[in-house]
Amino acid sequence: MSTTIDIKLNDDIIVTDGLEAFKESLAALNMFSRNYSKDAANRGDTLKVPLIGSIEASDKEHDYETDTGTLGAVSVSLDGYAKATVGLTDRQFLESSAADLKIWAGQMGNAVAAKVITDTFAKMTKANYPTTLTPTAGMSVADLLVLAREKMGTLKVPKTNRTYFPSPSAYTALSKDSSVQVASALAYGGTEYIRDGVIPRLLGFDLFESTILPPSAAAPNGFVVHPAAMAVATRAVTPSEPKAYLETRTITDPDTGITLSYRRHYAEGKGKHFLTFECFFGSAVGLNDALILMPAIPAGA
Repeated sequence: MSTTIDIKLNDDIIVTDGLEAFKESLAALNMFSRNYSKDAANRGDTLKVPLIGSIEASDKEHDYETDTGTLGAVSVSLDGYAKATVGLTDRQFLESSAADLKIWAGQMGNAVAAKVITDTFAKMTKANYPTTLTPTAGMSVADLLVLAREKMGTLKVPKTNRTYFPSPSAYTALSKDSSVQVASALAYGGTEYIRDGVIPRLLGFDLFESTILPPSAAAPNGFVVHPAAMAVATRAVTPSEPKAYLETRTITDPDTGITLSYRRHYAEGKGKHFLTFECFFGSAVGLNDALILMPAIPAGA
């Protein structure tokens, strides 16, 4: 006999696990300048996301009203909308185990996050980020990363908070690189690299293995980035008639401010509960020299 779960408890399970999946899937966007909030907004609203540019020191005494750097903000339009909806029959909703609800909620949270990331990364084009590298035949992916590091230094991109998002093929090449394997064994003193294939840091870059990347034609070996390169914002969605729903909630992660909106209604004609996670989002190009699209390495002669 199936165990019936209280309806409110169902909602509690769904929103908790949906938010957790959303937060984990959006981890890639933590590498950018961001503005997350539980505040509600309308599609098309514009927000300001702070960006810090080059800050330099001055040797001029008694001058406290001359900027020595750029502290600005990028306008981000909440022109994106992402939602995931699942329809559950009466029996599915009332008799599902907690494990089932967690699975559904996790898949929904992941789906919304994937939409946000895909649309954000679509802005990573050569037109928006024109910095180029000139690799030569015979270079390894590690050599290409050295080239990117040198270019970032030339452009005075801060050394801190740099991240490399390798493409799957680039990550595979790094994992096979004997110099990286030896360095990993010496530096980390464990077998995590061999067992899990994880490269935590390399040449001053955190490595983030993402399943979503810019179009391969623009970045066949992924991209390197500093948070100032792009601004990202998300906001809650508020139903205009909340009483028309069986449940509406705005759920926020207290550590990051990442927010999802949840609503559930019942369709009598179909005998189903429809559960939806949604959010408004937007992104905008920041400092265009703080992101480098990693090109293909020419084939050897």
